[in-house]
Amino acid sequence: MYKPDDGHLSPDGFADIMRSLFAEPEVHDTLQRIVGLAVETIPGCDYAGVSVVEGRGKVHTPVSTHEAARASDALQYQLREGPSLDSIWDNDYVYLPDVANGRQWPRYAEEASKLPIGSLLTFRLFTSRETLGALSLYARTAHAFEPQDHDVGVIFSAQAATALASTRRLSNLNRALETRETIGQAQGILMERHRITADQAWQYLRSASQNLNVRLAELAEQIARTGEDPTRLQANTRAEQEGSGG
Repeated sequence: MYKPDDGHLSPDGFADIMRSLFAEPEVHDTLQRIVGLAVETIPGCDYAGVSVVEGRGKVHTPVSTHEAARASDALQYQLREGPSLDSIWDNDYVYLPDVANGRQWPRYAEEASKLPIGSLLTFRLFTSRETLGALSLYARTAHAFEPQDHDVGVIFSAQAATALASTRRLSNLNRALETRETIGQAQGILMERHRITADQAWQYLRSASQNLNVRLAELAEQIARTGEDPTRLQANTRAEQEGSGG
């Protein structure tokens, strides 16, 4: 649909693309649209995929346009080496013009050369605060990408990073609101049970959290769910410790 005959997209073409991305309802749909558009608009690109970094550095591939892209990513995760991983952790982008001769990543190159992949171009997805993953563009042939392909890839990677960052901020906000509501419920239980003020209930929770060595949010969730008083929880913990010590 968008693939230009001369290898260059017009400004109007880019505007249409950006509007289509903002129209997607979910981040997964946006990312899938981005990889699809990369294949449609970049002359040398045959497949594309997005790698996403989750907690504690775990990386996975939620979207791709072809099994070859997934297989390439899976190889890198398994071997813990490869251009996409380097673009995530070390460089803003990596261009591997000939996969079979990827001397920087010999194990990956040996296995990836068995896939229908000749070259790849990969971009870090990041904000000023965090690294989110990578957008990887694949070609069947070696030396397939031109300098202008890099420029288009930067635009798509920025859109992918924006979509991921927005979703994570919204998710964190929702978790924060849920935690705040749970803490409020726990405070209400303590206020009613001990005839104390909201501030006193808050201090009660903080003190119990420290004594029990339990995150305040977890303690509040347990109180809200069971109605159990932190004083009883502390007594049970001490009894368990004394029993194990005996």
